[in-house]
Amino acid sequence: MIEYPNRRKNRIKDSMAELAAETLAVEDDCHQRMTKIRQNTRMKDVVQLKEVPLSPKLRPFMVQIRALHQLDAAAELRMREILDGHLVELRAQRNLPALEQLRGHFLHREWSHLKGVYPLLYRAAEIESEKLIVRLEFETDSRRRKKDGR
Repeated sequence: MIEYPNRRKNRIKDSMAELAAETLAVEDDCHQRMTKIRQNTRMKDVVQLKEVPLSPKLRPFMVQIRALHQLDAAAELRMREILDGHLVELRAQRNLPALEQLRGHFLHREWSHLKGVYPLLYRAAEIESEKLIVRLEFETDSRRRKKDGR
């Protein structure tokens, strides 16, 4: 527990001092988690790092703890960055079976972790990957038609 000088003189109650100490501990934990989130490359790990265990005493004050909001924002930003990287990989594919295989991998191994926490982000990734498949199918069909037409 953190000792406050002149606690009795300033009339800080013991329960308030405990809450302040717990809040500081949670804020430190959040800042450490934010650093780990920025370094992580897997969505599963980001989701796990985003969840901070709080004591029952602190739960009513969740909204007031600024570090929790910063952690949420950092996690969402990192998820978007990871997702953008996945979409770049998908766009680089020129073979339809390889694209579908990679999309399946991302859908089931990575993007499934978005479903519960960031459902709109998951849906956007799903739609974008479907568009990439349709585009590649169209390009493949048009190439075949050009070859057959010549």
